[in-house]
Amino acid sequence: MPLVGTSSSGQFSCASAAQHTLKDLKTKRKGQPVFVLGHLLERKGQEATFEVFNDRIALVKFSDGAIVGYDPMELLLPTEIDEQGVPYFEIRRCGGCDVLFSLTREESDADQEPTRCPDCR
Repeated sequence: MPLVGTSSSGQFSCASAAQHTLKDLKTKRKGQPVFVLGHLLERKGQEATFEVFNDRIALVKFSDGAIVGYDPMELLLPTEIDEQGVPYFEIRRCGGCDVLFSLTREESDADQEPTRCPDCR
């Protein structure tokens, strides 16, 4: 299984102004927490962890051990990860295009949260 573009070193990433999805990350770390938007209804809206790329598909592992492949654009990054490594996701629906997007920590802590995704702003 190819491991190109993955890293087992460094820290997990959170949503930032330039990075909201797994696709946005240059280096993907195994174990990176993600929120699944994907195509399987029974898995949509669940949290998972990134495992590896396989033929340009991101394989993610769910808490029940199931591994499913997704387009990296379908995997949102967490808003923040606490000291114990627990990810928190603040997911909102865009008022412009109706797509789900994750807030950054700064957006989540702001007095007024954005109502539009980064692409619509």
